[in-house]
Amino acid sequence: MCWCRAIEAAGPWRLMAGGLVLAAALMFAGCSRSGSLSGNVSVRAASGEAARGDRISVYLVQESAAFEREWAETVAAFRRAVGPAVEAQRGAEHQAEEARLAWDRAVAAGNRAGGRRGRWTLTLQPSGSAGSRERWQHVRATERREFQARKRVWEIVREYEAQVHALVEKHAAQRVQTDETGHYLLVKVPPGSAYVYARMTESKRDFVWFVPIHVQPGMQRADLTQDNQRRWALVP
Repeated sequence: MCWCRAIEAAGPWRLMAGGLVLAAALMFAGCSRSGSLSGNVSVRAASGEAARGDRISVYLVQESAAFEREWAETVAAFRRAVGPAVEAQRGAEHQAEEARLAWDRAVAAGNRAGGRRGRWTLTLQPSGSAGSRERWQHVRATERREFQARKRVWEIVREYEAQVHALVEKHAAQRVQTDETGHYLLVKVPPGSAYVYARMTESKRDFVWFVPIHVQPGMQRADLTQDNQRRWALVP
């Protein structure tokens, strides 16, 4: 039975006997409807072992009209910027692959090994077959364009990730730091819709969490793992 109802049913004489201060404390503790979020931050490392997100920031953003509006505007701007860049990257990748295939055919037709190439051929030396220098220069030029196109997409993603991070910091109701085991705890969280945001880097890989959650009274578990990371819109 909720303490606030019990006190009301007991009548004024109970309040006087127990003391107004004690009654107020019981009412606050027993009738509070706030919740708590607790969880671990961990991902799978390249070795297959669990890598814990120790000493990283975890943000709680409560749903609001202002946040939803600014979030939608940022995502829409990201899509407008990254869409053409992704198309340009695909076109550059296709041109580079066609140039590499033309180079391979020319080498095969001239019965020359021409060396073994990997994904990128910028260090491979041209053979002496007729027309090979022009083909080789074309390969290098298309791969430079491919590299620049990939770099441009990466720059756009980083630019808008910084904007989103600033937006989260602006609207965050709470921010806590995980301990050395990757555990976090958010307390006195009002019930309702919210987002849990965090990011970490492991073995040069970025992991980002923007997890929607419905906060309920009492303790609630919300782990941030490999399986629920990057549930957001800033992916090309």
